[in-house]
Amino acid sequence: MLRILFLAAAVTAILSTPAHAQAIGGPEKGRPVTGDPGISSMVVMDRADFRVLRDWAEPGAVRRMHNHADATYHVFTLLTGQLTLTVEGQEPVEVKAGDVLELKGGAMHTFKNTGTVTATIVEVFGKAPKK
Repeated sequence: MLRILFLAAAVTAILSTPAHAQAIGGPEKGRPVTGDPGISSMVVMDRADFRVLRDWAEPGAVRRMHNHADATYHVFTLLTGQLTLTVEGQEPVEVKAGDVLELKGGAMHTFKNTGTVTATIVEVFGKAPKK
């Protein structure tokens, strides 16, 4: 009986945990993305030849169509959650935690969190050398 009560308490604790608690890397440190409710972002590293962002998308949140015009390459890694990612001119792709995708540098793209927890995304962008 004690074992059942413990299990019930554990399940209750998990189910009552806010969705953002599943996110990685401190979503409270991210800045809201203007015009995209439920999306936040932070610059993790910005060097002469590459930039790393960490983004969070709350359940149901949509990042509007955008691009990173200065990117020579773009690596999109989903750490938690699930998304639908759409690159302009291509069919939408279902992305799950652990997936790593390569987008063409500067490609227009959008994504939507289709899951029930906050999605954590890490993006790496190459930069052209400054002349």
